[in-house]
Amino acid sequence: MTTVVKGMDLEKLEAFRTSLEENPVILGLGAQGVWEGHSGRSTVHIGPYELGDQHIERKTRHYTIPYGAWKEVEEAIGFVGPTDRAEPVEMALGAVAACLVNSIALNAPRHGINLEGLEITVHADVDPSVLFEVKGPESHTSCIPKITTEVKVRGDITDEQLQTIEKLVHYSPVHGMVEYANTVESRVERA
Repeated sequence: MTTVVKGMDLEKLEAFRTSLEENPVILGLGAQGVWEGHSGRSTVHIGPYELGDQHIERKTRHYTIPYGAWKEVEEAIGFVGPTDRAEPVEMALGAVAACLVNSIALNAPRHGINLEGLEITVHADVDPSVLFEVKGPESHTSCIPKITTEVKVRGDITDEQLQTIEKLVHYSPVHGMVEYANTVESRVERA
């Protein structure tokens, strides 16, 4: 008998979790940003990925996202032909929110938590001084001094379950990317 909760087969989930202990799986993820020839604007492409040693590429997984800034900011910094685009920090905050939703919703059924609704708000105040080379890269943490997340849960949730949900926040990979220091390697070369 299969137990499906909120669109997820719990037996398969537990089998996958158990297999991770014995045979860890690495996801090879990436994105490619391409400059559009207009200062401050780029297009990001997301597509193929690796699941362990398997390369997965299909047309339905190709996503193209135009990045830039807001019309008012583009006007203020002197862009000709200002427009509204998704801003990279906003997209990073959106990725934190999406991953938190996934982390909580994926694991809540395993803990007997019956979610009726879940809403995540992520916020940061950003000083753009580093971007414009007014401050050096060592000032990144002072330019985005704090990222706040607010989790609102609907349902008949006990205080203990709320504490479990609070712990699940820290299992989100994207939340972890911004909460903990990561080793980042950068390389610049001619194309």
